[in-house]
Amino acid sequence: MKPPSADERPRSRPSPVMLNVLTALIGIVTLCAGIGWLVYTWIVDMEVPYFAIPLVICVPVIAAAAFRNFWD
Repeated sequence: MKPPSADERPRSRPSPVMLNVLTALIGIVTLCAGIGWLVYTWIVDMEVPYFAIPLVICVPVIAAAAFRNFWD
């Protein structure tokens, strides 16, 4: 009997607690990066890009969901 190839082998999955912690950390880091960018543009350009505020709130959720779906 042949050993399974890399394509046939099931992918290892982290524990649910570790997956939840990593998902939350990715969301928080992405949110902090977005807030940092907003503060930076406010200081440098002396104007807040109001169109970007909803994106700064939504993108961390999308990034965390994409990371979580990678393991499903």
